[in-house]
Amino acid sequence: MDLGLAGAAALVTGGNRGIGRATAAALVREGARVVLLARDAVALAAAAAEIGAAGHVVADTTDDVAVASAVDEAVRLLGGLDVLVNCAAPRADRAAPPGLAGLDEADFLRNVDTKALGYLRTARAAAPYLRLRGGAIVNISGMNARSTGNIAGSVRNIAVVALSKNLADELGPAGIAVSCVHPGLTVTERTEGDPEYAAAASANALGRPVTAAEVADVVTFLASPRGRVANGAVVTADGGRPGAVWA
Repeated sequence: MDLGLAGAAALVTGGNRGIGRATAAALVREGARVVLLARDAVALAAAAAEIGAAGHVVADTTDDVAVASAVDEAVRLLGGLDVLVNCAAPRADRAAPPGLAGLDEADFLRNVDTKALGYLRTARAAAPYLRLRGGAIVNISGMNARSTGNIAGSVRNIAVVALSKNLADELGPAGIAVSCVHPGLTVTERTEGDPEYAAAASANALGRPVTAAEVADVVTFLASPRGRVANGAVVTADGGRPGAVWA
């Protein structure tokens, strides 16, 4: 299937690692020109070279001025913008999450500021460019949005869902589709070869770990002209959670 992404201009935040990097690589394979955004200039440059990206821009998504400047620079490098994939977020901590009594307010705010507000900042900076010719925004959330037990994880991810639907309704009439993807435990370059992680990641209905490349395929389809009819959708990419029924 031709996804219609040849020549498209895409910006991927958190593109130097994990699902962000895998998505950027998938977009490049579809013929898109891609710029990566993240905080680590060295890792960004290496990732951009390895996947054949058109370039990279450095910004901390908690800094609104830096985000606006980085998006402007990305558009300059690309000559426009058709796709934004938001994937920059604090790494999930594998330690047992604290309950109410042990909640770290600074960590909670960092999670919300980087992920929910960070996505908002990049979308706000990108929207004027996307409005010029339509396009797509895909926001990477996570299955903690549908689970209790990790207050910061649940809040940061359900906030992304709410943000995505608000943007879908507001930007849809301008030809900009906005969707949200919920990965579960996903094998990335950081966890590949870790048998304990693989066992935990296999606790889905498929009975095997889901890889970052597989999640990236879903994201790439949603970012494409063929996937934009899913405006406002929340799509799971976790291999299926046994026992749960989602209407």
